[in-house]
Amino acid sequence: MVNVAVAKGRLEKEIFEYLKRAGYRIQNNKHSRKLFVEDENEIIRCFMVKPMDVPIYVANNIADAGICGTDSIVESRVDVLQPLKLPFGKSKMVLAGFKNRELEEQPIVVATKFPITAKRYFESRGVEARVIKLNGSVELAPLVGLADVIVDIVETGRTLKENGLVILDEIYKISAMLVLNDVAYRTKRTEISEFLERLKQSMKRWEVTL
Repeated sequence: MVNVAVAKGRLEKEIFEYLKRAGYRIQNNKHSRKLFVEDENEIIRCFMVKPMDVPIYVANNIADAGICGTDSIVESRVDVLQPLKLPFGKSKMVLAGFKNRELEEQPIVVATKFPITAKRYFESRGVEARVIKLNGSVELAPLVGLADVIVDIVETGRTLKENGLVILDEIYKISAMLVLNDVAYRTKRTEISEFLERLKQSMKRWEVTL
């Protein structure tokens, strides 16, 4: 059996729909508090964790595989195999703030849920930044003077626009990603290879129905 860590929240519905199209018969009730769900043929077992924790469970050999956004992989800073980019969960990590606002004074104050990404972004540009990690809506931070700019995930940009903010720079594109544990890939090669192949075949079905 392949143990799969699944990101809860934003990607969860699409992940289970994708697994269904790959031929796995999994009954996932969004109202259930069960942490584990298995497909009817006991080929894979999924357990739901916070997106940022998916790569950590995989890297520590608790899960053989995981499905999460590329943002979670960047933020976790762990070493996992990334054999397959999946065709959903598309968004982008951006720097956002008020239009035409000068950011000459340093350190620039940045509010974000993604401190690793924010630090790397400004360090790569030689800009001194003070990063404030928030857990809630980061769009509020520039509006009340907590931060000069924000680093956040954007899908449509509607929330930014409604709050008078604009995208200042695109940091990287995001999509759902399959991650694997290298030890599990060696010890469960047959099972994991079959799992990987099913996901690849599911990609064709997914694209046809889009």
